[in-house]
Amino acid sequence: MASLDPPEQAPARRSTVHRWLLVIPFIWQVALVPVVNDVKLAPMHIPFPMLWQMLGIVATTIIIGLVFRLDRAAGVDDEERQFATATEPRVGERA
Repeated sequence: MASLDPPEQAPARRSTVHRWLLVIPFIWQVALVPVVNDVKLAPMHIPFPMLWQMLGIVATTIIIGLVFRLDRAAGVDDEERQFATATEPRVGERA
């Protein structure tokens, strides 16, 4: 006799719009370089482009941490855990 279990439903799509924040480091490090290279300012005797890159590293770290926290709040961890359990090799199967 056929099983009468209801079919599995796909989980509700979670909002991942916040991942667009990851574009900011790219713009900071790549797109604004031509503008920054012409700045003659040297705070603390550090050339401005070098200071710009160091600040970009700090900003990137903060943005990635923020996206990580927003992902966790959106429940992406649960989705990853379900995927990992569904794709792990079974006993006797080759990986």
